[in-house]
Amino acid sequence: MTTFTYYNPTKVYFGDQLSKLGEVVRSYGSRALLMYGGGSIKRTGVYDRIVGSLKEAGVTVSEFQGVEPNPQYTTVNRAADVCKANDCDVVLAVGGGSVIDAAKVVTQARFYDGDCWDLVTQKVKAERGLPLIAVPTMASAGSENDAWAVISNKDTNQKLDPWGESFQPKAVFIDPAITYTVGAYQTAVGAADILSHITDIRYFIKEHKIAFINEMMEAMARNVIKYAPVAIAEPDNEEARENLSWASAMITGGIMDQGGTTDMILHLTEYGIAAFYEIPHGHGIAILMPRWMQYILNEEVAPVFYRFGVQCLEVEPGLDPMTGAQKTIDAVSDWLYHKLGLESHLAAFGVEEAKLPEMAEKALRGMDTLHGLTDLTVQDVEKIFRMCM
Repeated sequence: MTTFTYYNPTKVYFGDQLSKLGEVVRSYGSRALLMYGGGSIKRTGVYDRIVGSLKEAGVTVSEFQGVEPNPQYTTVNRAADVCKANDCDVVLAVGGGSVIDAAKVVTQARFYDGDCWDLVTQKVKAERGLPLIAVPTMASAGSENDAWAVISNKDTNQKLDPWGESFQPKAVFIDPAITYTVGAYQTAVGAADILSHITDIRYFIKEHKIAFINEMMEAMARNVIKYAPVAIAEPDNEEARENLSWASAMITGGIMDQGGTTDMILHLTEYGIAAFYEIPHGHGIAILMPRWMQYILNEEVAPVFYRFGVQCLEVEPGLDPMTGAQKTIDAVSDWLYHKLGLESHLAAFGVEEAKLPEMAEKALRGMDTLHGLTDLTVQDVEKIFRMCM
């Protein structure tokens, strides 16, 4: 019998509800640290709406701008300094997954006098954290609805993903209209990331899954596969943006984890790339996914891939599993590289062959094996990297 306990404390405000943001933030604190990225929220008018709502609710705003993709621990340290200097009692993250991830660690670093990398490595266990509110500006990794953060360290060539209770946002405001201005490339890499969160660790596993959860994942995957190309072609298509935004929030909400998970092989492997090269996370995943599927394809995993192809990619039923699985891999490649228009090779990002063994070592983080549909050693990961060149 499958046994689990499900709980997700994040309250989600979906749709045109940004006017309520100030009062929600004020219910957690009166001095907010507003964190965002490169400034696109100012160009689109989102910044003015948010600051206006905060001030109307009587919330004092301190700002930290400049969170980069694959956020560095040094950026988190600087943001934490601003948080401490202004005695902030609530953190508001407005941006993509990188901004939200950085803000998560700031919630703990606010109460720690040392380097935040100690918190990321969990060398030091945080005793408390500030409340976090999130406003995602694109549909991607679902960081707005989970308690994980992903932080990088160029000094040690590491990319780690700590878990923390305070990392779970208290509330999230998901307004799909905000994503209308997200460009084609960011929409594509976000969609690739969503699909990988559905399949990696959750759908492509050996363990038994409750049928309802499997079918839920298939429905979400179908929606992402259908609506991502629509959103790229028609950026202000409400239906497409709504479906992508909700899929982003749901993938990490915990419900799909019930009944069995495994190592997040694609994500850990991508961390090996990001430890050395500035490649957007979703794009790294997109380059890896079909190559990983091809590398591990055998008679044992073929039925899992083939079912995904039939249910989500319009691969014809009734084929032998190996043939159907191969058609599924081809369909995944076609969706990523043609329908989404993503570059398919690591070499295009300046990745060097000589670096691949070290990248593979970083991906395994000192472990002997990554466990999944087929377990992978460091030598396997290196071979997959070579397939991606």
